[in-house]
Amino acid sequence: MLCYRKHSLFTKKYHIFKNDNEIHLGETTTKIKYTINLTPQTMIDWSINHQTKQLNGFWLSWKKQQKFFLMDATTCTMFKSTLNGIVTYGKHQILYEPIQHLSHSSFGSLIKMKYLNSRDSYLCKTIQKCLQYTDDDFYYQIEILRSLDHSNIIKLKEVYNSNKNYHFVFDFPLGGSLADLIKSKQLQFKEVQLIIRQLMSTISFIHSKGYVHRNLKPEHIFFKEPNSLETLLISEFELGCRLVDFPNKHPNCRVHGYTAPEIKSKIFTQKCDIFSCGVILYKILTRKDLFDHESINYDEKMMLHLINQSDINPQYQNLLRQMLQFNPELRATADQCLTIIDSILERTPTFSNFLDRFNLDNDGINDEIISIDLIQDQDELTENQDFIQKLPIIQINKRIEMFY
Repeated sequence: MLCYRKHSLFTKKYHIFKNDNEIHLGETTTKIKYTINLTPQTMIDWSINHQTKQLNGFWLSWKKQQKFFLMDATTCTMFKSTLNGIVTYGKHQILYEPIQHLSHSSFGSLIKMKYLNSRDSYLCKTIQKCLQYTDDDFYYQIEILRSLDHSNIIKLKEVYNSNKNYHFVFDFPLGGSLADLIKSKQLQFKEVQLIIRQLMSTISFIHSKGYVHRNLKPEHIFFKEPNSLETLLISEFELGCRLVDFPNKHPNCRVHGYTAPEIKSKIFTQKCDIFSCGVILYKILTRKDLFDHESINYDEKMMLHLINQSDINPQYQNLLRQMLQFNPELRATADQCLTIIDSILERTPTFSNFLDRFNLDNDGINDEIISIDLIQDQDELTENQDFIQKLPIIQINKRIEMFY
């Protein structure tokens, strides 16, 4: 790749040489004039041709001076692609046009943007510079996103550091958010299982790398493709940190209806994420909030009452009780949750299930009459007709509700 630098009397040509940690600009590999360190602390600004809306060069800070280098559009686009997400860029406004403001929170806003004159859409998380979020936090979040390379974690495309804000740019998740999905319909058994398994598998990966998310909620979970629940993406890592950094990184996390109760006491472990996932699962299953998001009153007895009295499948009730233990030491790990999830089956009532559940011993049954009053569709027993016909007959007078 070539770039050019205009001087008052001449234009000088530079070759661009790249290795793992640096990019060198020079006349030859042995005659290097400029070196670009491939770290987030390196700042580069891009220039565009305002008529064609295409890249035409870049600005590089060198010895406290700004140096401008010209490039043709194709080469400049290729050069930029090698730096995306590795170094920090300056002004994003010259490259992106805002299309829609999606949400706003205390930590910033989510904006849908369009890149230059293309039709490609991107998701931009903008965080205002403040005492609670500084350059150190900005670089720390970049490190987290680059370290957590997983198909269910949103991919960082570019980062910008402007005068007042930090900007994280991602590919736009066309499938929308989990929060919108929950509002739109009641999810079926297999859909719930597909979503919660992806979620817990990704949390297991995050924890295995020594990190914790600390800000999980349906609004922070997306789907890469429309009508494709197997493309789940976890986002919003501004409160994420390594276990060893807990005491120093955002010790005053905002408490909301998805955070674990121990966070109020500033107790942070990876089990915080498990509790959040449990509240998310309850929301998916019931389309209701488990806790009041405004008052954030944690009542364990009321929580268990809501779980036990709901029409949630008993297998999911068991999983919820494991995930929502108020004592984090008793709370399940992500891997333990996955074991339970993998054992959950979509079962329908069968006569053999019925006998097993109520401890009826068909070996000791003689000369009785069988009469089963099922609340669910009796046609579900047709597949067991041969089994039923071979049984002795008993009378069961008690009305029985069966949930599977």
